Amino acid sequence: MIENEKYDLSPERQLTDAEKKLVWKKPSTHKVSEEEQRIRKEIKRNWNRGEMKIANILLEGDAGSGKTQLAKALSADFGLPYTKVTCFADMDKSDIIGAILPVISSERIEKMEPAEQTVWKALYESDGFQSIAEILMDALGITQEQAALKMKQLLKLAAAENTDGEAIEYRFYPSEIVRAYQKGYLLEIQEPNVIRDAAVLMALNSALELDGSINLPTEIIRRHPDFIAVITTNRSYAGTRPLNEALRDRVQHTEKMDLPTKEIMIERVIAKTGFQDGKMMGILADMIMVLDRTARANAIKGVAGMRSFFYWADAIAGGASAKESLYHKVIYKITTDSEEIKLLEEALKSQGLFASLEEAEIELKKKRKSDDAIEIRTWGDIDDTGFGKDNHGEEKGIALKKSADSDESSSRVSDDSTHMERSGLGEDGSPNYHQANPESMSEEAKQKERDFRKKLNREAREVISDSIHKKVKLIVHRPDYDEENQQEYVRLCQGLMPIVQEIARKTLPYLEHEVSSDFARNRYYGSKFQADSVAYRDYKYFAKKRPPTESPTLVVGLRVDESASMSAYGRLEAAKRAVIAVYEYCQLCHIPILIYGDTADVSRLEQMSIFAYADFDKTDANDRFRLMRIHARSNNRDGMALRLMAERLAASPQKTKLLISISDGQPKAMDDYTGSYAVTDMKQTIQEYERKGVTFLAAAIGQDKDVISEIYGNERFLDITNLHEFPAKLVRMIARYL
Repeated sequence: MIENEKYDLSPERQLTDAEKKLVWKKPSTHKVSEEEQRIRKEIKRNWNRGEMKIANILLEGDAGSGKTQLAKALSADFGLPYTKVTCFADMDKSDIIGAILPVISSERIEKMEPAEQTVWKALYESDGFQSIAEILMDALGITQEQAALKMKQLLKLAAAENTDGEAIEYRFYPSEIVRAYQKGYLLEIQEPNVIRDAAVLMALNSALELDGSINLPTEIIRRHPDFIAVITTNRSYAGTRPLNEALRDRVQHTEKMDLPTKEIMIERVIAKTGFQDGKMMGILADMIMVLDRTARANAIKGVAGMRSFFYWADAIAGGASAKESLYHKVIYKITTDSEEIKLLEEALKSQGLFASLEEAEIELKKKRKSDDAIEIRTWGDIDDTGFGKDNHGEEKGIALKKSADSDESSSRVSDDSTHMERSGLGEDGSPNYHQANPESMSEEAKQKERDFRKKLNREAREVISDSIHKKVKLIVHRPDYDEENQQEYVRLCQGLMPIVQEIARKTLPYLEHEVSSDFARNRYYGSKFQADSVAYRDYKYFAKKRPPTESPTLVVGLRVDESASMSAYGRLEAAKRAVIAVYEYCQLCHIPILIYGDTADVSRLEQMSIFAYADFDKTDANDRFRLMRIHARSNNRDGMALRLMAERLAASPQKTKLLISISDGQPKAMDDYTGSYAVTDMKQTIQEYERKGVTFLAAAIGQDKDVISEIYGNERFLDITNLHEFPAKLVRMIARYL
């Protein structure tokens, strides 16, 4: 990328493959800010000027002002691996430099509880390139703060168990700070102003010297010449204190991060959401700025920032009421106190913004009835018990709108798509499609599709190369689709989308925790005292502000058994409807989704067939039509299919990795993949990948439910007796993992 070459600080440096993956890649929606331009220019200009070098940056501002986004953008600008550490109140020196842990014998580990065994084995199997916090976070799926507490518990446990006087070996596990410091990464240090222990800050101060060093128990390490520290702090939040003066003194460049100008706010939201209504966007931006000023003037602690703006605009683009979503996306994030809400509402009314918002919404509804969008009205009789009846009799639908940046949303079809074109509504209200000529695809597009298919085949064969399936002849297909598939998709959608949208509507507010500040209750310490918790007498009387995470919490894999028996009793259509429901739900909630089908023994040259219908490495709005290529074919080699998909999920960055298998029978494939042999293979595969963090669920829709239950275990088994309820039930199950 030209931009990276222009600001590359050490052109001669060669990164390892692992380090290259840590360099942030700017998405197409990223807009370079004035702060980014200023910082990268200053760092580049002073990089080789000795004592004038700029390598410690402070970004101070409200939540949602773009501090972490800017830190990541600098990683891309300079071509440096990005990593971060989130500080917390009880941090100690071991969290700064790392910890020395004893090497416990395998005999002693076997006597420990399963959770403790998992931790020690993960530590011993690490390659030394991960910090101890990272290892514990990956192994247990916990936060950085919880990992630090767990580390201290391990130290006490190991010391307590050494009662027989035997000699103990020790191993040093460096912290993430040490790793970045020694290897020359760009390190984001989040919220150091919450740390209570002054000694910890002193250790951090020393490390930030341009010619500084860190004294480890094993050695003294010097600061790598490429190391850049980006300190990000929230301004005047509960639980924070003024940033240590000595720490401030070691910063060579500081940015005050506030809301950008109205024009830039609108530009960023258009790029992020694809919502193009200029008048509506201008009013939303004005309301965000008024709410931000009013909250500050009245000492209301919440923040109306860019994150709120993103989610509010996106909700309106998806068809939500502008005024109703204002409360769920913006105001309630600032405060839920009635008196404070009245102050915010009065500020908006006095500026005439409520009236302007209503006027803009009326115009937007008129536009949506024009040729710029197609609305798919959906009817059906799927049971929606348990959902709120707040639609006041209105028919719900999804809007398919052509937008250059819309491929991240399930409700819009990207202009990049060459396969589907809009041709209006039919007499019955259903959409008419015509298939674009596949030959019209450019040679470049065709080559990309071929390259992706080759990549899938190569990776799949590598996964099975050391398994019992290594001699099985495997082919991974990337199915195409036609007009008939499009029509079938529309038919099966009927009745599904209102339910999927309703579940997504209830889920999305929880997903905002990934990008917003929130408080976790029932803590031993924290910035808020919760009086209603005292009655429990467990000393967990506090709520602690939890930081946002930068990646989604969940990735979903959906495996569909395409054995011949799926053609019986309506199972295939039920499976297709369930797959549609899961796919659309994941698109609405921006959850990465992997949907593969499989069958065995198509021919002697193709003993295992995998059909890649949707893949998070190559998202395509037309994947929804590929799903209609799911068919009942031949035999099934379940363990192999599970292994291939679980490996993909295990390598994904999300914390929760959910693999769901839709199947109607027990495994059976030629020559001898059946009975106890096949069952053992499946159980071993499930155990192996559960240790790698993959959660398995089996949706059994056939006669072999007892066998499937025995293979997966009762805790992983879904008995789908009523195929009619299957799609909604499966989506609700996925929603629980968020």
